[in-house]
Amino acid sequence: MSGSTHPASRPTLLTWVDRLAELLARLGDLLVVTIALLLFGEVVARYVFHAPTIWTQDIAVTLQVWFTYLGMAYVLRERQLIRITAIVALLGPRSRQLAEGFALVVILLFSLMATVYGFDVVSESIRSGRRQPTVLELPNWIAELPVVVGFALLALQSLAEVVRLPFRPAPTFNPGGEHAAKDNES
Repeated sequence: MSGSTHPASRPTLLTWVDRLAELLARLGDLLVVTIALLLFGEVVARYVFHAPTIWTQDIAVTLQVWFTYLGMAYVLRERQLIRITAIVALLGPRSRQLAEGFALVVILLFSLMATVYGFDVVSESIRSGRRQPTVLELPNWIAELPVVVGFALLALQSLAEVVRLPFRPAPTFNPGGEHAAKDNES
């Protein structure tokens, strides 16, 4: 039997969720670069050629919405969400793990709710033909869809983290805050 067919060598569903989160975060990175290039091009067009575009702002804002929502699951996976840990940092390992589990379940439930309601908003925008009140008048669903995609993936990622939680050590937090934790690492 070759190593590639061994069950342990095949990616799990959790691995696929992680990979998708990372792929979309990398896509978000490309969107940020694209926005920077668009804005640079707009500055050149406006101030060098005295010929500003009418579309740069609409596209840049729409791409910003996309990169923001596409990165949420990756940020959760990397444990880079903003947290208030003043009290949790004082708890024992078991209590910290329970608090982490509670937070992940809240994120999961909120993400599911946002996905369902967001899908309704996108569907209504498509049915009614709503457009943005901007120069390009882009269809609203183009800027609404990343909410659905982002929160759906965040729900999957939070579920994956809940599944992993019992198999990981309790999270640690420095009562002095993030800067104190970095100072202690040095």
